Amino acid sequence: MIKLYRELESPPADAIEAEFREMVLAYDRVVLAAGEAERLFGSGVSAPVLTDNARTVSGAEEIASYLNEVRKLVHDWQLFQGDYCYVDDDGETC
Repeated sequence: MIKLYRELESPPADAIEAEFREMVLAYDRVVLAAGEAERLFGSGVSAPVLTDNARTVSGAEEIASYLNEVRKLVHDWQLFQGDYCYVDDDGETC
């Protein structure tokens, strides 16, 4: 499960949550006090921070890259959720 660790007032975290809502993606939201992210995740880490199982993502560039990965995963997942037939790699149809 994806968890977003954020401070209450945070435009970058608001943007992340907007992306998750647009993707219709479930996640847990954890509101932190100022400076608490560094205590939880190590020196130099500030909120927002994303965790996905054992993976921890922080910093604008790393979060942007992670969101791109998730967008692609959600897109690929949605491709196979419809009520239609397709031909697999072996030529078999549904």
